[in-house]
Amino acid sequence: MKRPITLLLLLTITLLLSAQELNLERLTLEETIAYALEHAPERIRQKLLVGEAEIQLDEARLQHLPDIFASVDLRRNLIIPSTPVPANLFDLNASEDELMYLRFNTSWNASAGLNLNYDLFSPEKVHRVGEQKQQLKIQQYDEMISDRELREQIAIAYAECVIAKEQLRSCRQDTSYYALLLRNAGDLYKKEQLSLVEKNEILKAYNESKANFLRAEKIAADSGANLLFLAGAKVTPQTVAALQLEEDIPSLLAKMDQPASTTLTGKEIEVMKQNERMSLAAMRTRSAEWKYAPTLTLNGYLGTNYYNNELQLFNDRYWRGNSYLGLSLKIPISQSLSTAKEVSRLRLQQRLEEANLLEIRNRQEKERMEEASQLVVLRESYRLSEKNLVLSMQNLKAAQMQYEKEYILQKELLSEQLKAQLAMQSHLQAAYDLFTGLVSMKH
Repeated sequence: MKRPITLLLLLTITLLLSAQELNLERLTLEETIAYALEHAPERIRQKLLVGEAEIQLDEARLQHLPDIFASVDLRRNLIIPSTPVPANLFDLNASEDELMYLRFNTSWNASAGLNLNYDLFSPEKVHRVGEQKQQLKIQQYDEMISDRELREQIAIAYAECVIAKEQLRSCRQDTSYYALLLRNAGDLYKKEQLSLVEKNEILKAYNESKANFLRAEKIAADSGANLLFLAGAKVTPQTVAALQLEEDIPSLLAKMDQPASTTLTGKEIEVMKQNERMSLAAMRTRSAEWKYAPTLTLNGYLGTNYYNNELQLFNDRYWRGNSYLGLSLKIPISQSLSTAKEVSRLRLQQRLEEANLLEIRNRQEKERMEEASQLVVLRESYRLSEKNLVLSMQNLKAAQMQYEKEYILQKELLSEQLKAQLAMQSHLQAAYDLFTGLVSMKH
């Protein structure tokens, strides 16, 4: 029995790994994924479920061993029943119809020995090991699917954190820019070179930029906390504040845009898992059909019995040997009615699993086509948003120069600043959409 030891070692290693801290300085995507694969609660749960399935397989194998056990019984007979017998068996002078009463027991009796119970053939045990093997395979596929899902969740959460920090940086720059405009507007207003309406417009823009900055700050903190939570790391204000990510948007997109590895994708694993479920359903149907067959059992006993009116267990004069071997054949009759219903139900379940496999394959093919076409759109949207951002920043710089030379009004400058903000938001959203699309295609 090595499985319980293996499970114990797995628990010990898990606890030791959980005690390690994640290095929060310049954290890369690969480091985050590697840490999550060892510390995320869902991954630990899946590992334990696989260990449990392995132990259940060992238990199923052990059920094919003979059941050998020792038994000891001690009984005090308070009233010993009497049995009538013909008296002439013991007294030749007695008449044929005369009865006498004999007691066929003693005040004390005991037994001690070894018992054997072994199913030479049991319909319920025919496919039990095979079913547990299928269950183990299904659980292992669940673990692999959980691995892929966690990688995808971590990658998206990492991208959200990168984009949120980029958005926070952009909002900080906007707030600083409006603060500078507001100071200049205050000076111009005092010199009566700026109207109150124009000054108030700048103040409104500054207040909106501060509100946007506070929202961006909260989004950045929440995304950092979500990333740490999914990775299985400690989530505290200190760890969230200390979190620093190595990757930026271009490097993330470059990593996700690399050719897919040769490892199985989540969609392929899902199909393989469903195939195992179909095999399990077919095996359960065959197991149920075997219940029509009889059960053949070998029974045995090797021991000794004690009879005496006084309790003297250590006196071997009162112990008598007793042993036997026997075969027991159990033929189901009324149980066949419920077996027929069970077989019908399991056949329907088998057909349902076949229909599920067809649905999974059709759905995956549809999703694959949609993702491929959507990815083309997302790539082009990201490229265009990047170009629009460059153009918006050029327009803003030009508007700033024109405003300083008093070629344009202040509201026109604020309008260009707003356009630049919107272009940045559109670019970040396009980057996020493209990244999630690439992650979905790879996993």
